[in-house]
Amino acid sequence: MNILKKIDAYVSLFTEWLLSASILLMAIVLVSNVIARKVFSHSIPAADEIGVTLIILATFSGIGYAAKKGRHIRMSALFDAVPKKVQKVLIILISVVTAITYVYVCYIAIEYIEYTKMLGRVTSALEMPAWIRVVIVPVGFALGAIQYLLNIVINIQSPEVYIGTEKPAMEE
Repeated sequence: MNILKKIDAYVSLFTEWLLSASILLMAIVLVSNVIARKVFSHSIPAADEIGVTLIILATFSGIGYAAKKGRHIRMSALFDAVPKKVQKVLIILISVVTAITYVYVCYIAIEYIEYTKMLGRVTSALEMPAWIRVVIVPVGFALGAIQYLLNIVINIQSPEVYIGTEKPAMEE
């Protein structure tokens, strides 16, 4: 189990850097585009495309990270109102359903990538294959499913209720 914790720590560190870099780069590119448009009356041709690509990257690479940190959307009003034993069952049930849903959406995303590759579409400004922009989508959902599966294991093994693999429910 110790090696899993090390892998999880490295994946988290990589994800933190990826999220930070994509948000920072997105801000730089889009603000630069606004300045170029206002000062020079010409916008950067690929700025919107780069911005959208970075939004996709930040959104879908953050799925597993949010699940790990317990920062995902959940029914906290209902969850907080029930006793601890019911919370335990509820969080395991929610994690099972979410993991299954994420695996299914990951499968759909892979099919979409294959379909987009078959069409041979390219982006308008950068003229890169359109499927490259969405490769992170199945990766993000797969990492999210793994985090929820880990959350199930942690909740089965631990007497505490964990809403994320790092966050017991009582810490909120």
